[in-house]
Amino acid sequence: MTSPILDLAGLTLEVNHLPQGVRFYTQVLGLTLLEHDEERGVARFEVNPAQTLTLWKPITRQANDPRLAPLRARGASHLHYAWQIRPEDLDPSKAILDEHGLTWTEIDLGTPERPDPTVYFFDPFGHGLELRGVDLADERQPAYPPAPVARPPHALPVMGLREVALAFGDYEAMLERLPRAYGFAFAKEQPDRNFAQFTLGPGPEPDGNGTPRRWLYAWDPQVGLADMFGGDHAHVRFYADVEAVRSLVRTEGLPCVQTGEGLAVRDPEGHVFEFVPPPPRQG
Repeated sequence: MTSPILDLAGLTLEVNHLPQGVRFYTQVLGLTLLEHDEERGVARFEVNPAQTLTLWKPITRQANDPRLAPLRARGASHLHYAWQIRPEDLDPSKAILDEHGLTWTEIDLGTPERPDPTVYFFDPFGHGLELRGVDLADERQPAYPPAPVARPPHALPVMGLREVALAFGDYEAMLERLPRAYGFAFAKEQPDRNFAQFTLGPGPEPDGNGTPRRWLYAWDPQVGLADMFGGDHAHVRFYADVEAVRSLVRTEGLPCVQTGEGLAVRDPEGHVFEFVPPPPRQG
């Protein structure tokens, strides 16, 4: 079956201090601030023309996004997610992290024949960030291919969001539900741990070796690479064939709401997935 999931559109992080989050993501990542509303506890950034990053500060008895209030949506706690970067920008990025006083760890996820060095670090709120090199000439392109974005000289030269990693308490049920209830394309599991990879595209493809594809990773609650956890109660947005997803969700009987932008669904594990139609290609 062709997956109705087209690409990664954005994600939401939970923070306890919104101004600190705005400083970090504008200064260290060089993201463009689109919205900063202290009363609602919301800050939203443009990553590139097709992707956004949002920060939510929880407020008692108030939904950060009223559209998603029926689903009790929250931002993700201790989320692990990755940024796409050109391989030649990886070493300069280490120097930028040093300048900002941030501790980083490098792990080679490749092979001796084809190295794939990856850099891990944390934001001020315990979210685990990753810098992963991508081959812009690789034919395995996502719906919205990564491209260099002008960033301030003191900021990391990230191009886009690559992946998001979520925790699932019932791992076996998740393996069956994500393809059945939403149409995610299951790619593979790791042999030595409960760790599944889903390709955010029309069909499963191998990860690694510089692929520009985007990914959803799912594992049971455990410490992952560089001591990073998958996120709890995440809110993640995907570009998708919304009607195709709606048909699957309706059959599954999951709680959902129609928004002005698309369809939002509450997963049994507490994650809220929002499926939106793809915007027109630019250029």
